[in-house]
Amino acid sequence: MVSSISDRLGLTLMQRYVLRQFLDIFLLCLFAAVSLFLVFETFERMRVFVKEDSTFLQAISYLTFKIPLIVQLMTPVAVLVATLISVGRLSQLSEITAMRASGASILSLAKPLIFAGALISLLVFVAGETVVPWSTQRVEEIYNLEIRKKDEKGKFSRANFWYRQDNTFYRIGFYDSQNSSLAAVSILEMDSNFNLKRRLDASDATWNENPQIGWTMQNVIETSMGESGGFNVERFRKLPLVIKEKPQDFYNMERESETLSFRELGGYIEKLQSEGVPVTQYLVARASKIAFPLVNLIVVIIAFPFALTPARSGNMTMSFVAGITIGFGYHIVHAISTSLGGAELIPIIPAAWAANILLGSIGCYLMAGSDYS
Repeated sequence: MVSSISDRLGLTLMQRYVLRQFLDIFLLCLFAAVSLFLVFETFERMRVFVKEDSTFLQAISYLTFKIPLIVQLMTPVAVLVATLISVGRLSQLSEITAMRASGASILSLAKPLIFAGALISLLVFVAGETVVPWSTQRVEEIYNLEIRKKDEKGKFSRANFWYRQDNTFYRIGFYDSQNSSLAAVSILEMDSNFNLKRRLDASDATWNENPQIGWTMQNVIETSMGESGGFNVERFRKLPLVIKEKPQDFYNMERESETLSFRELGGYIEKLQSEGVPVTQYLVARASKIAFPLVNLIVVIIAFPFALTPARSGNMTMSFVAGITIGFGYHIVHAISTSLGGAELIPIIPAAWAANILLGSIGCYLMAGSDYS
């Protein structure tokens, strides 16, 4: 596979050799990082697994569905370490020096790694739009519903909250997740001029497992505007509550961005905007879904010049320290900029792309000057 890709890219024998060294170490580093993460995750959750008397299958399912997110998070680390080790080792053994003596430039030797970083970035983005959101949502469902049984224990119950659909406002006095019921329900229907047309007040609403029936309100008082300007009041023993939300939607109204793809996040943002909820942090998260995968390309560009240090110093310690420092620096800059963007202190696009632009510029500068060092 590597040979066929290399042929299409027109890579030389030396470039293929550098690419193969990188890929072998990258896969090993990624496997080690994911395995180590799973070990720590297992020990961290073990107390909950035992306390909640979860089954072996539930614990394995939780860890299995967590793997796609772990791979997405650990891939930049694996790319960084693989670049430092593969190129650093070649430099330490003077193979880079021999390649340059034969006429190869630093930029030409970096070409296959840059391509690999770009391809990995694309794959991470595709995974973030398909597998990762679905698996991360399953992780939350398994942990909260199947293992900890929060819905059965009433831990997802909520009190005194509002939400909006178009020109209709819903006020829920209390949502009981243990019994899948709503208490003290008020519905305010407005016209196009935002004047009150009708109001419904119900003592409670219960959920029927049959989706064709859905919610049913009990002891309903309907107040509507009369033609003469007065109010008409009617009472009903039962009325259907026509809303698209199911019981789990009431304790899952605030979704994490990791459980949504770029397109789904856009739809979720539109829904929150229609309900009058601030969405700046979600806008930053959506922009970051494009910006963050590119870190896999950026760490290649910025780590490659540091990996050449052993050719001059004879050891890889300094290159490792510099590379890891830059890796942590990226995450610090990205975290700070996205936090500032979520707080509306800086615009959304600069907030999502600040770390990429800063570290990418440094990497390009170092790469361009590496041929003259």
